[in-house]
Amino acid sequence: MDLKQIEQTLNLLKSYGAKHFRYSDEDMELELDLPLSQAQGHTQEVNVPTVNTNQPTPQAEASNEEAEDTSKEVRSQMIGTFYLQDEKELTKPVVKVGDKISEGDIIGYVEAMKVMNEVKSDESGEITEILVDHGENIEHNQVILKLK
Repeated sequence: MDLKQIEQTLNLLKSYGAKHFRYSDEDMELELDLPLSQAQGHTQEVNVPTVNTNQPTPQAEASNEEAEDTSKEVRSQMIGTFYLQDEKELTKPVVKVGDKISEGDIIGYVEAMKVMNEVKSDESGEITEILVDHGENIEHNQVILKLK
């Protein structure tokens, strides 16, 4: 891995909001720790981009007669455990199906490395489906919920 590849990797990590990266092969080992930004105590803000799914897919092309799909997907930007509230015991979820959320509203929390990270939406809309259960492990870029 040369300096240009390391720079490209660093830019990619920043764009996804990753804080730590480790790579090793037979010839070398690389470990990058990016500084935490806007850390507040044990909670930090993680802006989650939404992906507009209006592009035609094979399934969508097959059902073009139906109304166009205008849903947006909110995806996870980190690996961890997803919670619908800031504590591990569920008493009252932050959001539920049918709620209308605005840009910047907290939709849940991801626990990663014993830190509870706020997950905020960067789009407004009505929640049509929550695809992740409270306490479920999630992967990077996994769909958390859908908006319309």
